[in-house]
Amino acid sequence: MCMYSFTAFRFFRAIPANLDDIKEKILYQRGALEKFYDTNNNFNTTVKAKNILVYGIHFPSTGMDFSVCHASKCKVTTDKTKWREADVIILTDEQYPKGPRRRSQLWFSLVHESPVHIKIADDLGDRVNFTISYRLDSSILSPYGLYQPSVKSDGPNTKYPLPERDFAKGKFKLVAWFVSNCLPNSPRTIYAHELSRHIEVDIYGKCGSKECPRQSEESCFKLLREKYKFYLSFENSLCKYYVTEKFYRNALQNDIVPIVMGASLEEYQELAPPHSFIHVDQFESPNELAEYLKYLDRNDTAYNEYFAWRGHGEVLNWHGEPHCEMCLLAHTIQHVKPHWVSDVSVWWNDACKNRNLRWKPSIL
Repeated sequence: MCMYSFTAFRFFRAIPANLDDIKEKILYQRGALEKFYDTNNNFNTTVKAKNILVYGIHFPSTGMDFSVCHASKCKVTTDKTKWREADVIILTDEQYPKGPRRRSQLWFSLVHESPVHIKIADDLGDRVNFTISYRLDSSILSPYGLYQPSVKSDGPNTKYPLPERDFAKGKFKLVAWFVSNCLPNSPRTIYAHELSRHIEVDIYGKCGSKECPRQSEESCFKLLREKYKFYLSFENSLCKYYVTEKFYRNALQNDIVPIVMGASLEEYQELAPPHSFIHVDQFESPNELAEYLKYLDRNDTAYNEYFAWRGHGEVLNWHGEPHCEMCLLAHTIQHVKPHWVSDVSVWWNDACKNRNLRWKPSIL
């Protein structure tokens, strides 16, 4: 076995949570595989297409367009009866094929919802070769979005000069929340309602009294940008690295300060621009948070400090293209050492265990 095979696989271990180059790490990881693919297919002019079977009721939300990939000769099927013939199997929930499999057959777990809503089978053991998810410690990272800095930072404590633009100008409303799931397995609804006892919170959707239809998304975002200072980027689950478009798209890309709940404070700090958000766990209670928001409402300088990161990086709606890595691996697996994820069920299903907010509502 050539030494390069081991080097290529080294990039599919857990990606270090380095704020400054998350996207570069993803692309570097893929680039290593592309070079490896080219090395092993230089003299093969008739590369056979690999069959990728989606085994589960959830089709990957990232799409499966292989025409954009370096290795494009892969095709997708959902015919579970032919699972033994597949080169790659994608597990998207608790279902998985039973029985012996070919050693060269690759298994991926690919889930983008939190484990509260989509678990994988508890008895998978070491059957899965690679994980794909929003988590930074996935084999292949596929985030809901990411922050791409243009200059080196010192992490969450980085201090940038105040922006020239006044982001408080024209904003006369305080807190907005767009929400449709009123009873999640999370204290977010209780927290939001408690917060609304101490500060004005406009709740849009079927969980509140205000409306902004999803089909009018851009006008809703315009409303946020122009009228509100804060947005509740509350996730439906308290889970490891679970940070979605509610943070990246709804808030950061719309000139509004996100108040976050979902991942831990430390995990948000790994993912977010420096000093760009407010985490509920930074406060003893919703009342204490409300007092801080009122302070920011009175102090434009302090409010604008949450936008000082602008001009030093950008927030991207970038999910990666994990299917490209899948196809690359399908075409190169015969040249590399075997690789399995240890206790993958524990790794995924337990990611929300013992995750609690600092504030403990009395009715829970």
